Amino acid sequence: MRKLLAYSYSIGDPGHRQQFFAEVHHIVALTQAFGLLSWLVTVTLVLDAYGSARAPALWGLPVMVIMLAMTLRARALTPLLVSGALGALATAWAYRCFLNYSDHPGLWVLPLGIAISLAAAPVFCSLLNYLATACGCWLILALGHFPAQPGHVNFYLALVAVVGTLCIGAYLNVYFLTLRVNNYRVREELTALAFKDSVTGLNNRRKFTLDARAAQARTDATPLQFLMIDIDDFKVINDTLGHDAGDEVLQRTAEVIGRLSDGHLCGRLGGEEFGVVLSGSAETARQFAALLLAEVQTACQPPRTVSIGIAELCKKSDLALSYRDADQALYAAKRAGKNRYAEAAPRLAIESTISG
Repeated sequence: MRKLLAYSYSIGDPGHRQQFFAEVHHIVALTQAFGLLSWLVTVTLVLDAYGSARAPALWGLPVMVIMLAMTLRARALTPLLVSGALGALATAWAYRCFLNYSDHPGLWVLPLGIAISLAAAPVFCSLLNYLATACGCWLILALGHFPAQPGHVNFYLALVAVVGTLCIGAYLNVYFLTLRVNNYRVREELTALAFKDSVTGLNNRRKFTLDARAAQARTDATPLQFLMIDIDDFKVINDTLGHDAGDEVLQRTAEVIGRLSDGHLCGRLGGEEFGVVLSGSAETARQFAALLLAEVQTACQPPRTVSIGIAELCKKSDLALSYRDADQALYAAKRAGKNRYAEAAPRLAIESTISG
């Protein structure tokens, strides 16, 4: 509820802003287009009844068209909300332009105000913005044309209609806002389930692979290093101490990898294997690997160890080749006695040797 109240003022989460924009963009455009069409029909009937001398009633047309064009061209949430609010106010003003030419302008105020206020309710992601816009529309329509004078019964009945409409509109605004917030949270949870490993909280293999390929596609000259990390004797831990102990070792190892990899890509590749993509030279990868070996030993009681294979993540080759190079280096570290790292030969050197 506290988050929902915060959303009543503004939406700060970039992801939520993007989703909200995608959801309401067409709604705002359709609402304004329907308002423009209704206004054109109404004005046509009024001009037919009262003559073309009432041309000033058409002054609202260019304003409504401009607001609709702004809405259609909006590419972010803030411009969309601005054009939505201005569009509602422009619609109210456009109707106001020809109310003076009606024999009974007071008859128009309540139905127009109710229609505009309720139509705008689902559009806004801020309750305060909605209330301010709705009140502005009522003032534009009712100022000088309110259906009755203070002290009369009709005045209080009309006032009840205005307040009731604002209350219903506020309820609808909060209701739709709640649906959108809950929908956004569900999407976040589903994304976490799809891309996060449930045991360690790191990226799963699918997410790691997607981000590794995205890193390969970057055009900057910074080299990338791929580290494949494997917990030593993990099967023995599971067989002798149980899977709960194995999960604890996975979690503690993942905590160290996540902490040391801050700012770099890391994830669980499956089983007891982890992967890290570092931006930097081979020396950077060696320093990282040495630090990781020491940190993992102190993180687990009794001490546990890992073996690490290091390979350059070549941007011009398939990702599977870098995986294979790192995997071969990893098993070289295993054969050499575990609790150490080994480096694969640079792929360019291998390719030049083969071609030679």
